[in-house]
Amino acid sequence: MGPKLISPFKVLIVGAGVGGLFMGVCLERAGIDFVILERMTQLPPPRNNIQLSANTLRAIGQLGLLDEVMKIAKPVSAITLRKHNMSVVGKMEVKYVKERYGYYSCIVQRIEFLQILMSRIPSHKIQWGRYVLDIVNGNAGVQCRCANGVVEQADILVGADGAYSAVRQNLYRSLREKNLLPKPDMEPLKYTQNAIVGLTKPMDVERYPAVGARFSEVNVVVGKDAPYTLWLSPSPGNRVAWSVVGELLTPEGSDNANFKQSEFGPEAIDAACELVQDLEIPWGGTMADIIASTERDFITKVMVEEKHYKTWHHGRTVLVGEACHKFVPFSGQGADQAIMDVICLVNLLYRVAETPTHKDFCAAFESYRLQRSSIAKDAVDVSNTMSHLMIAQGLSADLKRKILFNLPGWVTTASVDKIQVRPLLDFLPPVEDRGKKKSVKIPATPPLPGTV
Repeated sequence: MGPKLISPFKVLIVGAGVGGLFMGVCLERAGIDFVILERMTQLPPPRNNIQLSANTLRAIGQLGLLDEVMKIAKPVSAITLRKHNMSVVGKMEVKYVKERYGYYSCIVQRIEFLQILMSRIPSHKIQWGRYVLDIVNGNAGVQCRCANGVVEQADILVGADGAYSAVRQNLYRSLREKNLLPKPDMEPLKYTQNAIVGLTKPMDVERYPAVGARFSEVNVVVGKDAPYTLWLSPSPGNRVAWSVVGELLTPEGSDNANFKQSEFGPEAIDAACELVQDLEIPWGGTMADIIASTERDFITKVMVEEKHYKTWHHGRTVLVGEACHKFVPFSGQGADQAIMDVICLVNLLYRVAETPTHKDFCAAFESYRLQRSSIAKDAVDVSNTMSHLMIAQGLSADLKRKILFNLPGWVTTASVDKIQVRPLLDFLPPVEDRGKKKSVKIPATPPLPGTV
């Protein structure tokens, strides 16, 4: 099929994160005009990783990016659950996914992945320092007014601006005024816990051999007297991605209000570091050693929140990624689900008529929601169950965790088989469906009106 010779319409993307930049790469290859508006003036410091699985690595390979991504990736071998005294409760081996599904699940520094995506997008199509204030959504197009006075116009708008999406807030405000917003979408993000997250400098591999190993064995430590869960993930470049989540980090007198991440400043981060610095780690020593190896700019304190929204689009505006489904930061789902959103949406946009009408765009957006919403909701629900289980205290929670991390391999494999969709971009030459277990067929949706 190949790229369109003349772009039939223009797409305005708000947000230069994983979803926004991946969509830019896809639209560039599809021959569809676009511009990306990003409120930040440059990429932030590398504070965290993302996880990529076979579900998205196949399409990444189709775009010709796989070799480059693999150079910055670290494959995951297992997830080991430990008690506060470092004794092993159980271990989930995940190396088998390479043979069964064609790719290892990999840890990648988020910023390095974004840089790869940016390298495939003409620089003039990414506009930095564009904070969106107002959106006008009409039958003939959409218009965004930015804080610096710049006004951008396009045929459709894609909100890829994350959990606190300005596009979603603007869209929902308009729908609420018209009594069109479902009640669940009026509710704030569901708060679960506080977390502190960081990414170390390159570590001494002689002192920490696990950090320099080819595979990343993720360690999860569940506290006993102090309610916390510690995650340690050896990462590319001999670094360690770490997070501590739980009531241990909840400030006294907190009413668990849904504060934004930006409201946690340096003092809150320093206070949180003091609370967790004495926690033991599996490699010997304490979290004080890990924190000492982490630059302050690479540490952030966040609210652990999650939510699946019912409203994904209205008029000429559509949402992707965490703008419509928010995962807890250690679920490993955020990047994968955002990329699968984009693949689905771009495939539908490519099929829209050469002279699309307002109705054509609305039909494409609804087809996208029908294909992706239930899948994303299931992923949020699983993430929710797992996050609560990993934080919960008591004998019942201990028993459930022990059972989960000691399940027979065939049980785990059977559950993973069901979510192996590994979608491709329809307009590019297909790539091999690697692995013994082929991808699950996504249920077809009715043809779009006016599609070609």
